[in-house]
Amino acid sequence: MRKKNQTLFGLMLSSFIVNLGWGAILPFMAIYTDLFFYDFDWGFVIIDVATQIGLLTSAMMISRAFLAPVYGKLSDIAGRKPVIVVGLSMYVFLTFGFGLATAFWSLFLVRFFQGIASALVWPVAESAIVDISEDEKRGRNLGWFILSQSLGWAIGPFLGSGLFVLSKLLVATDVSAFRITFFMLGGLSLLAFIAFNFMVIDPKTQTAKMSMKELWTALKEVLKATGRMRFGVPSFLRPSFWRERNGSLRAIYLLSFTNGFNFAMVFPILSLFLEESYAMTPEYIGIIFGISGIAGVTFNPLGGYLADKTSKKGIVVISGVLSAILLFFLGIQMAVIVLIALFVMRQLVQQINMPAFRALQADLVEEKIRGLEFGNVQMFNNLGAVLGPIIGGILYGQFRSTNPQWFIGTIGIFGLEILLVITTVIMILSSVMIFFFVKKEDMVVNTKKVTLPEKTLSLITDAD
Repeated sequence: MRKKNQTLFGLMLSSFIVNLGWGAILPFMAIYTDLFFYDFDWGFVIIDVATQIGLLTSAMMISRAFLAPVYGKLSDIAGRKPVIVVGLSMYVFLTFGFGLATAFWSLFLVRFFQGIASALVWPVAESAIVDISEDEKRGRNLGWFILSQSLGWAIGPFLGSGLFVLSKLLVATDVSAFRITFFMLGGLSLLAFIAFNFMVIDPKTQTAKMSMKELWTALKEVLKATGRMRFGVPSFLRPSFWRERNGSLRAIYLLSFTNGFNFAMVFPILSLFLEESYAMTPEYIGIIFGISGIAGVTFNPLGGYLADKTSKKGIVVISGVLSAILLFFLGIQMAVIVLIALFVMRQLVQQINMPAFRALQADLVEEKIRGLEFGNVQMFNNLGAVLGPIIGGILYGQFRSTNPQWFIGTIGIFGLEILLVITTVIMILSSVMIFFFVKKEDMVVNTKKVTLPEKTLSLITDAD
């Protein structure tokens, strides 16, 4: 029990530190890149800055989408810890890479490799949490793990704002201040790697600290798994992939795809929207993100507790619909205090949703293929997130050039509302799909039987 608790704590601590660093970076990414990006005018096509910002998000998500199932399957065979530790070591270098990038293409590469690191860490870490949790504590432990992520994201914007203000005392330009901030945050990624390596116990070796030889072996296994990929028709485009999975799991895939699409269509340009429509400074935007994030994380354990004690499906459906409705109002002009309240309320709903959704998908999959199927769920989320920011960037680029604002009576509506209407409709429809297609008899934990066939396909043909 002591080793299990130590592993849980190590996973959560390293998760908190990593997300603290990324939470300090990503809310400011659009503002940072807008300072030194420029429109690409190739004569036959013009790619504006807003579209480039969307492409940065797509770069991360496309590498994560195609590799999450591969690394999830590798973790089923080689163990969770060796796979995760490679991803965490990549995060150390990539955080510094944000500060070193000087143009769209170099930052594009940083984001692409960030997607690889993310595929190595997050779906595998969730599988590790499920592996060491008793059935009756699964939702609770996932809730605490997601809390560690969310808490890092919540505090991160405050940290980023503070470091940015401090850096501005040392250099003359905002670009340089952001770069110094990213360099300082690189140290956080190193702390996360150290915490994970020394605290999380590998079930195979029953030890925590991995030697340099073991780290090198883990890296070689990841490289071999990546090198064995054969780029053909992705298996999820084949009819056999869908025939092997029940209706419940298909609905989970659909919801994961739409969640990724909706989040990525809005989030990458949200800070730019606040800066331009509400004349907010980067420091102030960081405070808003931080306030809403910290308020939201207080509800994360409640989401995990409710998932264990009530209907996981009911929580996912209700919170999904409420989140969609709250998002709809973001494009309507309002007082800043009301805007903050809207951010807070949506965070509360999202934090209740996340552990319930993770626990629901865990119920549908048996342990020996959990890493693969968690990777598949992440894959669909990331495929949605590949498309979302491109569409969002293109649409926002058009709004940005014309700066439209309409009025219904005295109510002002920003052009961003078109994006929000799209996401609201999609979120409600996908929640309805969960209500009708996820069935109790498909749940492995409840029925004590395997409803998925033993034969499963990897993401890429002959990936193994």
